[in-house]
Amino acid sequence: MSDILLSVVNVSRHFKVSHREGLRRRSATVKAVDDVSFDVGTGETFGLVGESGCGKTTTSRLVLLLEHPDAGEVRFAGEDIHALRGDALLKYRLSVQAVFQDPYSSLSPRMRVSDIITEPMEATRRLSARERKQEAGRLLDMVGLRADAADLYPHEFSGGQRQRIAIARSLSTNPRLIVLDEPVSALDISIRAQIMNLLRNIQDRTGVSFLLIAHDLAVVRHMSRRVGVMYLGKLVEMGDSDELYAQPLHPYAKALLAAGAPIHPSERDKEIVLGGELPSPLNPPSGCHFRTRCAMAMPRCSEEIRI
Repeated sequence: MSDILLSVVNVSRHFKVSHREGLRRRSATVKAVDDVSFDVGTGETFGLVGESGCGKTTTSRLVLLLEHPDAGEVRFAGEDIHALRGDALLKYRLSVQAVFQDPYSSLSPRMRVSDIITEPMEATRRLSARERKQEAGRLLDMVGLRADAADLYPHEFSGGQRQRIAIARSLSTNPRLIVLDEPVSALDISIRAQIMNLLRNIQDRTGVSFLLIAHDLAVVRHMSRRVGVMYLGKLVEMGDSDELYAQPLHPYAKALLAAGAPIHPSERDKEIVLGGELPSPLNPPSGCHFRTRCAMAMPRCSEEIRI
């Protein structure tokens, strides 16, 4: 693997919540992320995949400093990001950017595209009106939009074009890592391939790393070199993308892939049907959280989990 840029080491993030049991209200802990570890190499795309509520977005928020871990560390270029202060913290925030799911809500409707794209640059240097226009034009060209789009507002673009603008903004600080949180799930299916190919081309040109958060297995497979599968806050399987998709080992990964792939009528017997109810995140099963729904569960599954 290439040089490690980001290391998530035994990270946990738990939330205190209250819930009602009969007439009483009790407190409990939701283990949104529970002892998760993975690395992202320089110039690599690492994909985190799983159903809604599995903890992948909370993991991305830990990387973006929007959450603080209860245990473990997130290291960037060897430094614990949650211990950074002052100039070191500013440098990290410029080095790590994000592209979110909904390009319309992530762009200010009251700002012109040129201001949206170049605003992050103001953290390190002041730009004249001419320099601002030049930089906006350069980044718009990089994402496949015309330079004159800089003078328009977000509502004057289609969803795919707005996501290109969001990508241009994320590139404005020359980041080393971009967190892609469901970057194409809000787009029309005809546009998704264009945005994915754009991101791959940008990676080839700049060497930027991607942490891809998605539930769409086809997107993760197309873009990621390595993939981690999450279930109820745990990373249950991780490996090379081609190998994991060709021969998943964990029963949940097998079920997830079977559910996401189109099934021909002649292959109906290969479909994996999950039994039981999804466990409550307030009280997940011990050991492997998937064992209560798994047809292959053994006694040891209640005591340990391995990836």
